[in-house]
Amino acid sequence: MGIDICWRFQREEKPGKWINLSSNYKGDRSYLHFAWLGFDVDRERASTSAVFIHALRGLPDDIPSEDDDLFGEHSYSWLTSEEILSAIPPDNAGEVIQEFVEEVKRLHVENGSVRFVFGFEG
Repeated sequence: MGIDICWRFQREEKPGKWINLSSNYKGDRSYLHFAWLGFDVDRERASTSAVFIHALRGLPDDIPSEDDDLFGEHSYSWLTSEEILSAIPPDNAGEVIQEFVEEVKRLHVENGSVRFVFGFEG
């Protein structure tokens, strides 16, 4: 048993209208990755003193309340592709973080600015 991430990548189709994007991100469990995204994991479990990209800020206001369950049970937030790509990954980032950053780069190139909306369950 552990913590898992629930997420969507989205792009703004028109002001205030976001659409989900398909992605190759697998969401594999990595407590180091979760800590980097802002989740307050047990630092010993994550084996890190990583600085998070941004403090958790809740779900975006434009997420319909009926979609809340898509993002897990707790610790909701979102990050822009610019925030992710300008952040310094933790030392020994590992494969999960490297693959995540590469996917954010790909989506950013293809779509312009995107956001990563997420939460956790477990």
